[in-house]
Amino acid sequence: MGDFQDKRILVTGATGFLGSMLAQRFASEGGQVVVLARSNESADAATAQGFEVARGDVTNRESLRRAMENCAIVVHCAASFGHPDDQRDVNVNGTRLVAEEVGFGGVRQLVYVSSIAVYGFARRGVVNETVAPTPGSYIYARTKLGGENAIKEVAIHTGLNYTIVRPGMIYGPGSTRWTHDLFRYARRNPIIFSGDGSGSTHPIYLDDVIDALVKVTGDESLNGEIFNISPDPAPTWREWLLQYARLAGHQNWVSVPPVLARAGAGLVMGFASPASILRDLPELVDQFMEKVTYSTAKARERLGWAPKVELVEGVDRCVPYLREKGLL
Repeated sequence: MGDFQDKRILVTGATGFLGSMLAQRFASEGGQVVVLARSNESADAATAQGFEVARGDVTNRESLRRAMENCAIVVHCAASFGHPDDQRDVNVNGTRLVAEEVGFGGVRQLVYVSSIAVYGFARRGVVNETVAPTPGSYIYARTKLGGENAIKEVAIHTGLNYTIVRPGMIYGPGSTRWTHDLFRYARRNPIIFSGDGSGSTHPIYLDDVIDALVKVTGDESLNGEIFNISPDPAPTWREWLLQYARLAGHQNWVSVPPVLARAGAGLVMGFASPASILRDLPELVDQFMEKVTYSTAKARERLGWAPKVELVEGVDRCVPYLREKGLL
């Protein structure tokens, strides 16, 4: 872990779920945090938290150059989940611009927040960082891998020092997909799911991801390294969903026969938008019933990192947020 005292650290995506909490952590440890903000609203919110604000976004080279001035480290959390064109623009082209400005601008390190999604949904068994990503047709997975590849290409030409972190499904207060939306699904009584829910899932609590990012940030000896940050061993879908269901007061589950689930998945896939995760639904349905763990042995050995927040505790920590959203 690096020493952040008086170091200028640019955090992209610092007005989002992960980036905002990471920026606060850096500031609490003495870092001089610079936040890249696209809108007046985002800029005002960052200023209110005491951060230095640089106006611009990752698709604008000049704004990136201004934001990185005198920065020692850039942590790139910004990402798009929107239209495929927007995802390519932000997740691939924007990441390339960030990498180029870091490499040519004298910034000492780039930390890139990628995703285990780059491995694809067809994985089985134990997957470590030496396994080649095969992201399938899911555009988010494809563009996050495109961002990784862009960084590696830039590094060849510039000597860029970079580290890539691949988190699992980040949940916790403020998570739209893996807390807000998944809880809404789990509170349905009963939960209707493909199979018995014994397949693996990969929830990782927000604080554990931040701990991992703090450990790699500032450590220039990790140049070119990639780290999985995910529960190891992985819990099951049944375990995760029933923990959320517990908050809603039930433990009822109805299993859909896999053959019917696959047939329905094929039908849904045909009507899904190009950006939707539903385009990979047949593979995803199969994975609901398979065992896969994204190994964190490397993070444990090289970083001294291990998840601290167990699933039961993490779900319980979400209660105030769910109440605030009117879901409990």
